[in-house]
Amino acid sequence: MSTALQRRKQFQALRKKFNVSQRRVSLDLNVSETQIRNIESGRGNPSAELLFKLAKYFETTPEELFPDLVAQAEREVPRR
Repeated sequence: MSTALQRRKQFQALRKKFNVSQRRVSLDLNVSETQIRNIESGRGNPSAELLFKLAKYFETTPEELFPDLVAQAEREVPRR
């Protein structure tokens, strides 16, 4: 399964769990609906600030919300 599809399914499951639409998330977090749509679809990534807001909003951690970004960082950033 592609990372975009995984992210989409995860976001949809969280929105369903919290019974919120993309529009409601965007209004609650004061960002555009397009931005939420792009993040959910995997076409865009959140800023650091929005990453933490989304994690708090969905009562989870940034790592659990965006495992694809964690995996990407692990591949691209060498350990010291």
